[in-house]
Amino acid sequence: MTELRLLNLGCGKRRHPHWTNVDLVATSPEVLEVDLRQPLPFLDAQFDAVYASHVLEHLAPDAGRRLVREARRVLCPGGTLRLVVPDLEGICRAYLSALDAAAAGAPSATDRHAWMTIELVDQMARTQTGGLMLQWWRRDPLPVESFIVERLGSEASETIERMRRRRAEMGRLPLSAESWDERPEPSDAERLEFLRTGETHRSMYDRVSLAQLLARCDFEAISVRRASDSVIPHWSEYGLDVGPDGRPHKPDSLFMEATKV
Repeated sequence: MTELRLLNLGCGKRRHPHWTNVDLVATSPEVLEVDLRQPLPFLDAQFDAVYASHVLEHLAPDAGRRLVREARRVLCPGGTLRLVVPDLEGICRAYLSALDAAAAGAPSATDRHAWMTIELVDQMARTQTGGLMLQWWRRDPLPVESFIVERLGSEASETIERMRRRRAEMGRLPLSAESWDERPEPSDAERLEFLRTGETHRSMYDRVSLAQLLARCDFEAISVRRASDSVIPHWSEYGLDVGPDGRPHKPDSLFMEATKV
């Protein structure tokens, strides 16, 4: 049986040896250093599947469209593109639910509303690494922690626990409720340097806008999928969207696939 040729764009920590893993900065010898704002350094029709998780939102819309077209170019006919992005619809619905609950005076709803406002806006507006989201996670006790972990999954819980261990090792106190959002404003030079890191979100997608983007780039058979579900053969073996326990790494995501015909 012919081995599948698989490409993982913007892999971060989620990579697999059966895939060609690329990222802006290579964090291991297994990762190729590639600027996804530029044409991909691969031949036409070279891969059977292309996967990009939480990459597209970091690109301006025109750059995102170019990347999707590049993904189509390097895909074989019949190949699959799988895109994973923060689900704008899900974030908005959770925000509105928290807003209604806060307005009605429901217990803990004020904190859920504050958190959802951060989740909706912070990564597009932040001017420092981690933004208000990271500052919130430094609080102890951490307000609505179970709600945050339910929404953001293992990556959030692992980061929160890592911060707690580091704080304990260094003997530092957590931020108080009064001071959690108090950080000095960065200088103009620091702000510009931060923007070059690519941490901020430059665009957001829902199931309609992402499907429209794929259709404009001449993909067909566009469908929303689950984290554990894919037309890519042996998907569950790779662990790219789910952990060993079957839970999504990023539950707040929209998972969508399309085919190059």
